[in-house]
Amino acid sequence: MPFESTAVGRRRGMTLVEFLVVIVIIGVLLTVLVPAIHRSRMAARRVQCQNNLRQLGLALYNYHDLHDTLPSGWTGATEGQPAALGGPGWGWGAQLLPQLNQSMGVLMARFDLPIGSIENQRFRELEVPTFLCPDDSSETTWQLSGHRLLSLTLARSNYVGAFGSRGWTDESAQRVGETLHGDGLFYHNSSTRFVDVTDGLTHTVMVGERAHDILTNRHSTWVGVVPGVVDPISLIVGTGETSKEARATSARGFSSPHGSGSYFVFGDGRVQYVDGRVVGDIFGRLMSRAGAEMTPEF
Repeated sequence: MPFESTAVGRRRGMTLVEFLVVIVIIGVLLTVLVPAIHRSRMAARRVQCQNNLRQLGLALYNYHDLHDTLPSGWTGATEGQPAALGGPGWGWGAQLLPQLNQSMGVLMARFDLPIGSIENQRFRELEVPTFLCPDDSSETTWQLSGHRLLSLTLARSNYVGAFGSRGWTDESAQRVGETLHGDGLFYHNSSTRFVDVTDGLTHTVMVGERAHDILTNRHSTWVGVVPGVVDPISLIVGTGETSKEARATSARGFSSPHGSGSYFVFGDGRVQYVDGRVVGDIFGRLMSRAGAEMTPEF
């Protein structure tokens, strides 16, 4: 009969219960998969951050092989006399660019002129991927201003050099005729050699991580020291003087979006995560090159 043939050929539709079951299954899968994907992306960004530090460590070794010294923390002189806030101010990162395959960028630079000169605008805004942590979503450049500086755009960096276990005072930074010394690898007009690191390269930090955050006055650059702003030296170097509570917000400290600690590249080239809860004295010892201190577990 026509009626029977139509009934037999009709496709059975999905019931409301079956539809709800499918929706529930899809929801469960999304609940499981989305966090897993997010964690995998976070892990990939962490790996890239570590690779950046490894590249910086290798570049520093190549620089040392070529010049028999590490780059200066930053250069500064006034009328032929050493001055931490004198010109031109170029930092260790700017000096390291040829070893980071940025030779074309270096051609834009006028190292004989101050960082803030119009001739160096393109260079000081240059984006260098090796200096950028992929977990930091800040802009690759930022505006710097101060009482003696109207406005200046600088390239961002998420990595700063180790000045030492202790920092500096505003008075010492302003002196002319004296070098502003630190007990780390990178300080004013420094020329540190690996043989000078008597604490052992394994136990001494070269470069550490810093998250960029204007709201907490925490920012950095690879370019150099720009006088006329608050604590300009902290733009390129960090210290071990901060406590575990203050380190996350101190302009001179180290920080990261990876948790309570930060990644560091040590003198032997290895990259290690140092938890922010580590004892402050031990953290300071890791920053000094020749303090003859013990650093357990590092």
